[in-house]
Amino acid sequence: MDENSFVKYLKSEFPFTDGTGIGDDTSIIKIENGFQLITKDILIEDVHFDLSYFTPEEIAARALAVNLSDIAAMGGKPEYFFLGIGFPENFKGEKLDRFFKELKKGCEKWNIKLAGGDMSSSPDKFFLSITMVGKSLNPIRRDGAKAGDLIGISRVTGESSLGMELLKLGVNIPYYSGMHKVPEPEIVSGVIFSEFVNSMIDISDGLVIDLGRIMDSSGKCARIKYEKIPVTDEMKTICGKYGLEETELVLAGGEDFSLLFTVSPEKEMEMRKTGVKYHIIGDVIDGEGVCVKHQGKLIEPKRKGFDHFE
Repeated sequence: MDENSFVKYLKSEFPFTDGTGIGDDTSIIKIENGFQLITKDILIEDVHFDLSYFTPEEIAARALAVNLSDIAAMGGKPEYFFLGIGFPENFKGEKLDRFFKELKKGCEKWNIKLAGGDMSSSPDKFFLSITMVGKSLNPIRRDGAKAGDLIGISRVTGESSLGMELLKLGVNIPYYSGMHKVPEPEIVSGVIFSEFVNSMIDISDGLVIDLGRIMDSSGKCARIKYEKIPVTDEMKTICGKYGLEETELVLAGGEDFSLLFTVSPEKEMEMRKTGVKYHIIGDVIDGEGVCVKHQGKLIEPKRKGFDHFE
């Protein structure tokens, strides 16, 4: 069973009748003035971060960012969150204090509030979970892609995974390690996109696997032109220098938290006028799956992206 199959199993076993439950970036619940958005992310030492090169401040900032990105993917605005945290003996005292000071800075930066939670000592690993709450007048789900839509991405992909691979090699290039450690959630762009797009997701597990989730939810097929995906010359050079496969990082790396969306050609022309930045990388047709071509030739990454069941 893969992660996608497990999510489908959970949806069938735990139906949610008060809104949209399992299966999107957030749950959606109708409230008096719009919709409430609720999401939860778990971060575990040695799965999502490595304390050998993550500082307490970077863990705090990252924990907020990945949850804020889920709200952004729905076109929403974050409001408050709950924190659950487990810390081993070597994280008590000064490190824990640094973590919470950075968390406070994040609250001020994103205008959100810590509303509660729980904490506990942990026998071995550091872990935390945040439940983020936001709202939207028009939440954008994954299941709205239509044949004829254009596929867009808000910014580059692959830079976070490049930063991670470089750190594993003992190479610290600040820009790329920063993209991996503390991604920037696109709250403002998400709100703007929500006025035009038909479907949206943030790239957490990889471009191909996350686009596949939109297509699976919508019952459609995606066609991507690799040369349309924004990849900098610097990234190409670094990949060549350190023997890293550019296409694998771009298509399957994940954790860029860029926004990936589909939009009709007519609405895309209107969206251009807002000045929001994005790149059109393909289109949607009837069918199923994700097809990626580079200069007319079909390419397929060795893996689709990150899957917790693999």
